[in-house]
Formats: sequence, structure tokens, C-alpha cells
Amino acid sequence: MANEWNTLSKKAPKIQDAKNRVLNEKLFSLIKKYAPKSGTAFDYGCGWGEFADAVSQKGYATEAFDEADGMVAQAKSQYTKPRFYTNTEFVKKLPTLAGKFDLVTSNLVLCILKKKDQDVMLENLKILAKDGAPIIVSLCNPCSDYLTVGIVTKRIRSHVWNPKYDKEFKYKKIVHENGIEFTDYHRPLSYYIQLFKKHGLQILDIAESEVLDTQAHPDFIAFVLKTKEG
Repeated sequence: MANEWNTLSKKAPKIQDAKNRVLNEKLFSLIKKYAPKSGTAFDYGCGWGEFADAVSQKGYATEAFDEADGMVAQAKSQYTKPRFYTNTEFVKKLPTLAGKFDLVTSNLVLCILKKKDQDVMLENLKILAKDGAPIIVSLCNPCSDYLTVGIVTKRIRSHVWNPKYDKEFKYKKIVHENGIEFTDYHRPLSYYIQLFKKHGLQILDIAESEVLDTQAHPDFIAFVLKTKEG
């Protein structure tokens, strides 16, 4: 998956403004509700670094990581305040980052990963968070990502396209604004609830992304989590 996003990093400096408009305001409302007003934050799977930079502008000492080194290179060149790690740097640094962060975020990463990589990601989020600190994870909304068209992307139909909400399937989608194509997975909402439970994460809140005065279904959904020990 990192290879796919390394390729995408060369095609566009950011994936789209529409995603930010429908999702970021919702995420910051959750941060305001559940996180301290300032402190330390970590953005896991930061892409081009836009959200990590936005978090730092809210007063958090922010660090971030992405598996796609091409995206991290662009983030490092564009933003000075967050500290960005490549995959190699993050793996090496992780033991010293354990329990350091008052807020941990990850946006639209969990839904593009294979199951074994989801397990690694959620355990890493737990490692990074202080006891009881909020972990805010957004992903493509399982209640609408099996439909053909959303506000941000169009899912590509094929001759075998017969999506069922309660089934897992892999699909391609295209970003409306810039034509970028990438791979995603649909898994029902119950899958994610059980996945969080498996990793000892308690769901504190759930919020869907904005629809911008359209009749569309929300593209994304965000979960506020914390470790059950917290």
C-alpha cells in the first residue's frame, strides 16, 4: 500500500480540498471536546502533512509519520513546525515515543490497510497515546462507501461490481477534483467495532463527516477511542 501512495505523492501535492472541507471541521470539533487545549499530538499516516500542520496551528507540539516516504519528503519541505518521520525513522523512534502524546489522530488510513496491517496500526496508536488520551480515527464511511458516487470520490464500477454492505470487498475509486485513482476496502461497521474491541479500545464517540448542503451520504466517519485501561 505504501508503494501505491509513494506513486500518488508524485501526482499531486495534496489529494483534495473537498476532503478537508467535509472532514476537518468535524475532526477539530471532536478534538476540542475530548483533548486538552494544548499539549502533544501525533498524526499517524499523515500523507502530505496538511492535517498535522493544522493540528500544530491549534497549539499542539505535533509529530507525524507516513509509510510513503515521498509524501513525508513533501511534508518536510512544506511545513516547518510538525516533526515528520519516514517509515524507517518511525520504527526506530517508536520506543522513545511511547506514552508521550495527549492526542493521537489517524485519518483515512485504517480503511486502506490489509487486516494484518490494521492490527499493527492500532497497537501503534495505543503505544503512542498517554493513558486515557483520545485516539481519533477517521475512515471511509462503511454505510456509504459501497455506493457509486460520494462528495469526494467516485467508486469505479466493473463488470463484477455487485457490492453488498455486509461483505468485505476491495475496490478502486477516483477523486473528483484531481482524477487520482487509488485502492480502498469496504468492511461493514460491525467489523470496525469488533476490531476496536479486539485491541482493547473503547469507543467514546462517533461522528460522520459533513455533506456540504448536498443530498449525498457522508463520505467519512470518525471514532473517538481510548484504551480501556485509561
